[in-house]
Amino acid sequence: MQNLKWKWTLCVAVAALAGGSLGEEWGRAQPPDYRNAIQQLAVAVREEMGEWGIGGIAIALVDDRRTVWVEGFGEAKAESVFRCGSISKLFTAIAVMQMVEEGELTLDAPLERFAPGLVPVVPFSNALPVTLRQVLSHRSGLIREPPVGGYFDDTEPGMKRTVESLAGAVLPTPPNAKTRYSNAGPTLAGRVVELRAGKTFGDYQRERILRPLGMSNSFWARREIPRGRLITSHMQVADGRGGFFRRHSPVFDLGTVAAGNLFTTAGDLGRFVAMLAAEGETTGGRILRPETLREMFTPQLTGEATGFGLGFMVGRFRQHQSVSHNGAVYGHSSSLVFLLEQRVGVVVLSNEDIINARIQKLANLALSLMLEVKLGEKPPKPPAPIRLSAVELAAFAGDYESQSFWAKLSADKGVLKGEISGQPTRFTPVEPRRFLADSRLHDATPAVFEMGEDGRVRGFVMGPQTFQRVAALPRSIPTPWRGCLGSYGPCFIPLVISERNGNLYAMTENMVDYRLTPVNRHVFAFPPGLYADEHLVFLGNGRGRPRYVSLANMVLKRR
Repeated sequence: MQNLKWKWTLCVAVAALAGGSLGEEWGRAQPPDYRNAIQQLAVAVREEMGEWGIGGIAIALVDDRRTVWVEGFGEAKAESVFRCGSISKLFTAIAVMQMVEEGELTLDAPLERFAPGLVPVVPFSNALPVTLRQVLSHRSGLIREPPVGGYFDDTEPGMKRTVESLAGAVLPTPPNAKTRYSNAGPTLAGRVVELRAGKTFGDYQRERILRPLGMSNSFWARREIPRGRLITSHMQVADGRGGFFRRHSPVFDLGTVAAGNLFTTAGDLGRFVAMLAAEGETTGGRILRPETLREMFTPQLTGEATGFGLGFMVGRFRQHQSVSHNGAVYGHSSSLVFLLEQRVGVVVLSNEDIINARIQKLANLALSLMLEVKLGEKPPKPPAPIRLSAVELAAFAGDYESQSFWAKLSADKGVLKGEISGQPTRFTPVEPRRFLADSRLHDATPAVFEMGEDGRVRGFVMGPQTFQRVAALPRSIPTPWRGCLGSYGPCFIPLVISERNGNLYAMTENMVDYRLTPVNRHVFAFPPGLYADEHLVFLGNGRGRPRYVSLANMVLKRR
């Protein structure tokens, strides 16, 4: 990197002059020398941007209570404001836990006590009541998106109207029956904060969290962002014909404010990570008690060692315990990871939609480089690629289908590539039947192929999905389903209904096609994925051609 020595000196000077606990910590002990690690990371960032067409990336590295490096690449500057998406949920969880510490809220009391008339219907006999603990750990059984103000709604209804729309909704699964990710749940928790505090969610966040942390470049509403600070972002939008086109992302406030509407910078999120390292302490005031953070860092309502804590995803980075969250919202992809014992963390923000695997790859590389400098810990060697002949690769080509997705693979010029439900994917062989898959949604994900008794490839396992080879003669969908085909909803995030292998598929959120299972002529069930346990309902006009579709309670008009 050009002028790296000058930038490093400037970064140290800025951190030393910054308000809050970060500046004070510099006088105690110098951090390890990360300059070589930063150089390696910068090279990797530029390679990812070039290979995957990413406009801009900003990164912050944190060691203990210090932000040791912040930088922007491409279209991004170090001070660029991004949308961090679901990282917002961490701030909502902290607000709830502040109120728990103060006795204003109780995690295990029925949520109806704090939000009377707003909790969705629980249609299960002998079911437990919905609680804040369940909501913060995604065990509440709530629908993924509210009927009003959900991810497909650009009318900016505000959090009050959004939460009020939940009152008529029904839980798809019983409370605490399973982990199901929800944007509706944290939004309901944010509304509870408003009701108990007697002020808006944004005001509470500014007074109790953002200001004490010195996060002066963070905003909960777009109107608050200074002109020219919000980076322009990009989306790959489904074109309704099996492809995508790139466009600038729209900018509007989500109705699910508390679940994903925070606008912020890499440096500001670095301050948040430094607070975690300081066990809740800042010079602007204590955010949370250490014991409260430890509870948030503990998987909830499960005996597993990993899973959702209170807001945070609790996992492992190699042998190290991590807490993290990622985000994806209208042209922005993000990741925040903090290693508890080693007290190192990373923030990666991008102005490109649906590239979470590429962002996570950079976050993992940053942690690996920091651990090597700080602890001398060498990263494990990645499996070396092997060369397969054209004939060997051709054996893997073909059409496949899993419980959730379709796959079409082809061998061309010594490379196995294809699509996983619409996302271009490349497969690198590391063993005769084992490949590593890379796409905007996959980072070196193992794909292990299986052979039949006849010696032909019959399928492969990739993550939780088991793909089986599809018969050469394609099946057709039933005639009554044909009227369902087409696009619904907003132009920037269309729901696209298509057919493949005799099944209907639904492209949601410009990500992937999901395989639908018919319940009756008008109702289809979603498979494991974004809308697991929820349904798609086609609303007809009497002539077999639906004018609307209800996507998991969100009504979308045919385009």
